[in-house]
Amino acid sequence: MKLSLDQVRPKVPKPFWVCLTTLIFLIMFWQMPVNWVGGILASQTGCRVLLQEPSGTIWQGSAALGFSELNASQGVCREPFALTERFHWSSHCSLSTLSCTTEIQFGALEKPQVIQWGLKKTQITANEIKLPANVLEGLGNPWSTLRPRGQLAAHWTDIALGGLVAVGDGTKNARSGVIGIIISNLSSPINPIKPLGSYEILANLGDDGLNWSLSTTSGPLLLRGDGTTKLGVHFEGIASALPEAQDSLIGLLSLLGKKEGDGYRLQF
Repeated sequence: MKLSLDQVRPKVPKPFWVCLTTLIFLIMFWQMPVNWVGGILASQTGCRVLLQEPSGTIWQGSAALGFSELNASQGVCREPFALTERFHWSSHCSLSTLSCTTEIQFGALEKPQVIQWGLKKTQITANEIKLPANVLEGLGNPWSTLRPRGQLAAHWTDIALGGLVAVGDGTKNARSGVIGIIISNLSSPINPIKPLGSYEILANLGDDGLNWSLSTTSGPLLLRGDGTTKLGVHFEGIASALPEAQDSLIGLLSLLGKKEGDGYRLQF
C-alpha cells in the first residue's frame, strides 16, 4: 500500500493583496519628501518660482521661495536672484469629505494662509503679503530689465479653483478671484533717478485664465499695459516718461523696448 501526501499551500485572497498594496501606497504618499515636488514647481513656472532648501514632507515641512529664470543654453534654472524668508506648512485631511486643509505660516503674510483643497476644488482664503520688489524680476519684461528695488504689497480676495458650474447644457470648472499688487518707491540700479515711480497691478482670475493690467500711480517713469495667461503668458504695454524726465530716462527706456511713437513697446 502506497501513501502520497500533497502539500497544500494556503491561498491568500485577492482582497488582502489589494488592501496591502493600497496601504503601502498611502504610506509612501504620506511620507513623500517635499523636494520631490520642487522640480514640478520649477517646471510649471518656467523656473520663475523655486523651492529653496526644502525639508519635511508635502504634508508638513518648511522651505524658502526662490525667484529665477531658465538658462536656455543648459536647460536648467539659474541661481535665484531673490529669496524669501523660510515659511512652514502643515496639512490635515478628512476621509469623510475627501478634502484637505493646509495652513502656511510665513512672517510676510498678514495672517496664516489657509488653503482648502480636494479632488475637484481648491479654495484660498483672502490675505495680504509684503515682499521686496525684486521678486518681480521673475515675471519678465519690464521687471527683468529694471531689476526693481522697493516695496511690494499684494492682497487677494478669496480665490476658487475648480468646482462645477452650469454652462448651457453642460458644466465646466470655475475659477474666480481678484489679486492686487502695489509697488511703491520703485528704483533701479541701472538708473540714478530715485524713485522711478509707484505702480499698481490688478489681476482678475476667471474661467479664461488670469488677466491683469499695469498702471502708474506716480513718478516720472510711466508704465502701462495688459497681460493674460490665455494660451500662454503674454504681456503688451508701453513705457514712457514725463516731459521733464525724458533726457534722464531715455537710456532706460531704450532698454525696455523698441521705440514706437512717443513711447517704447513692452512685450513678452
